[in-house]
Amino acid sequence: MLLRRFTDFILQSRLQAMGAAFAISLIPLVGSSLSVLVAGLVTLRKGAYDGTLVLCAGLAPYVMSYLIASPESSQAQMFFIATTAVVVINVFTWLYAIVLRQYGNWNLVIEIAMFSGIVMVAVVHLFYPDIQTWWSSLVTGYMNKTLNQLAIDGAVISDDTRASLMASTAQFAHYATGMLVASLLFNAVLQLVLARWWQAVIFNPGGLRKELHQIRLSYLSAVFFVAAIGLAVIGNAFGSDVLPVVIAAFCAAGLSLIHRMLLPNKNSWFWLTLIYLGLIFLSQVGIVAVSILGLFDSLFDFRKQFGRLNNS
Repeated sequence: MLLRRFTDFILQSRLQAMGAAFAISLIPLVGSSLSVLVAGLVTLRKGAYDGTLVLCAGLAPYVMSYLIASPESSQAQMFFIATTAVVVINVFTWLYAIVLRQYGNWNLVIEIAMFSGIVMVAVVHLFYPDIQTWWSSLVTGYMNKTLNQLAIDGAVISDDTRASLMASTAQFAHYATGMLVASLLFNAVLQLVLARWWQAVIFNPGGLRKELHQIRLSYLSAVFFVAAIGLAVIGNAFGSDVLPVVIAAFCAAGLSLIHRMLLPNKNSWFWLTLIYLGLIFLSQVGIVAVSILGLFDSLFDFRKQFGRLNNS
């Protein structure tokens, strides 16, 4: 089995793992995501020190690229932003891998990801109190340019359509920072899931599914969720911006519950397909609905209730 051979190769020595991570990171587009899987697996199997060395090797090409790119050009600035995002995501993946190795608890991983996201949003609002105004100006300017270009190209855009688009743009500004942070942390956790899947395939087949079916966040997390909703309702800027981060965490918990509840059902694949299609096409409504399910699970522990029904 090719995957088994490669796993044995990178776990045989630090230098081999570092060399593999460095070489893989040079692959265009997907190199960063693949190299961090090597770092994640090494961290899960051998610990933080070995994982740190492999992570640094995988990030080395991106760090060196900072020195090569010319900061004056707009393309270089975009490259700098993208590279920074890659580095941040991979570092968080490594940090969460350390937590998972130490405690073996996905609940804790998700909660730490959520609280780290809350802290990141809080820091942004602390140092840039007008961040939502900045987002509004940026996105509104981009939307105006797009609509004007469409008009030049001959597209007919009614005043009502333009007003609706601008209103949606203004609404987006209230959640933009939180959505950016949530997307970064989502990718970090997703990469950790893939690294754990790799570990499970080789050393513990079926183990990952059992772990992911048990995600249930604590009462403290539920309190933060309710508080964020309350702050958003009264128009608090920080509360609105932190909502995407909290919703993403509880959506993961809600999906875990759904998978666990449908496990005994012979047609579970059909219902799960419908649910994920709903998340794709209903987008915000579907994600919020699943996150509310995760919130109620934190409060009432549906798995325990479901177990009692099965035993009665």
